[in-house]
Amino acid sequence: MRRTHRARWVVADADTVIHQGHLVTEGGVIVSVGSGAGPKGTAVIDHGDAALLPAFVNAHTHLELSALKGRVTSDAGFAAWVRDLLVVRGGYSDEVLFEAAREAVQEAESAGTLVFGEISTLGITRPLFDEKEAQGVWFQELLGAPDSLAMPPAHKEAPWISLAAHAPHTTDPEAIRQMKALAANAGRPFSIHLDESEAEREFITTGQGGWADFLTERGIDFSGWPLPADDPVSYLLDLGVVDDQTLVVHLLQSGPPHFRRLAEAGATVACCVRSNLLLHGQAPDLSAMAEAGLAVALGTDSLASCESLSILDEMRAVAAHAPGLAASEIFRMATEHGAKALGLSERFGRLVPGASARCLKFYPEASGRFFSFEWLFDERLDVRIL
Repeated sequence: MRRTHRARWVVADADTVIHQGHLVTEGGVIVSVGSGAGPKGTAVIDHGDAALLPAFVNAHTHLELSALKGRVTSDAGFAAWVRDLLVVRGGYSDEVLFEAAREAVQEAESAGTLVFGEISTLGITRPLFDEKEAQGVWFQELLGAPDSLAMPPAHKEAPWISLAAHAPHTTDPEAIRQMKALAANAGRPFSIHLDESEAEREFITTGQGGWADFLTERGIDFSGWPLPADDPVSYLLDLGVVDDQTLVVHLLQSGPPHFRRLAEAGATVACCVRSNLLLHGQAPDLSAMAEAGLAVALGTDSLASCESLSILDEMRAVAAHAPGLAASEIFRMATEHGAKALGLSERFGRLVPGASARCLKFYPEASGRFFSFEWLFDERLDVRIL
């Protein structure tokens, strides 16, 4: 049924806020967007003083780790955290991990995060996407040197499935190339963690250190990898796998020269500020990324390193950490850039014809002609699904 949704503000994107606007929707899709009362002859839902806006996108998370919330120590360094995580995760059944993931999706959606870039190592969260309990892209994550590589099988066409390499310091370089090729041939995004920790940087630049010891313990042979390299970003660029369908995650140790090179290649970065602060005691330089022209999306990593999977919470953390960023730019990171990162720009990220009608609304305390993106940083804000 065709419906017209009227509201005081329609926030089509970070650059377009319509005062006294409307959306026309039908069959779960936006038909038109405009100002005024909208076309005649359709059912009308008047949302009064509400603001309508696109769904928030969590471009990088690990739903399958949701059961580990508060159960993994984070005060002994990143490598120790990883070791502890693997031990704790091993104590849970797949059923428990799956149910915790399902609950995490529901909780995140209640705060307006409706689209997810799920990184799955165990493969147990795919049913959430198969059964449409979660929207976004489900990435099968691989590391080491897999015996054979292929796009995860599907009973039917599944454009929301893709591949992710764990990271340059954990995954065979030829496997990274093959995974990227498979994703590119299917027209799907490719994701990889990049330049997250000092241990990663030490390993990439020397071929030695604590991470080399850890890989050896895990049975991963890196003797044939092109090491040492100048830095993790250069290493990945030299593999030829970075383009406008590549999502790199973290860039915690990188600086402006790296940001510019990645921007020139067309990549998007997913930043997880709260998780980075907890695990590493620092956050990425989002202001420098934006100045370099690098598209920044927002993620949360997992509940093992973050209090919530809400991108609204992440936006507030970004605003506190990078006060020089415009509130509208942080909103763009949470919507338009997140959709780009997942290859979903036609469906999410903006309120435009053809996009999903599953969007958000909230009622700000202020009322009048002028909208402010800073309202989103108010912790008392109540965001609901339209």
